[in-house]
Amino acid sequence: MAAFNMKERKEPTFVQFADGEEVSGILLRIDRMQVGQQKQIANRYTLRDLDGEMYSFLGTYQIDTKLHTTDVGHYVQVRCEGTDSSVTRNGNAMKKFKVSVSEKPYAPKQGRKLEDGTYITDEDIPF
Repeated sequence: MAAFNMKERKEPTFVQFADGEEVSGILLRIDRMQVGQQKQIANRYTLRDLDGEMYSFLGTYQIDTKLHTTDVGHYVQVRCEGTDSSVTRNGNAMKKFKVSVSEKPYAPKQGRKLEDGTYITDEDIPF
């Protein structure tokens, strides 16, 4: 039997945004899921940051209108800018979000990783 190096996979860290909190990474997936006692349907977004850590969070109206399925594979940043107390639901003020998406999908640099963490590719060799 062949030996395998095994690594446990864990659930992404769930983020419930507080004022000023930000999460960023490569958007891996958007899932529809039931939440709450009334089983409402919400989008759950899953990101992987550049260190390999995974995060997930539920969509809000603002997040859902700013992130699309075509953004999967792009680098995204989602930041809670605060709350708007003039808009409330069930006694909770609406959270305002700034959402940024890279223009092109994230493509890690390919090649051989050097000791200093940089990469060298065929394009880097002058001959």
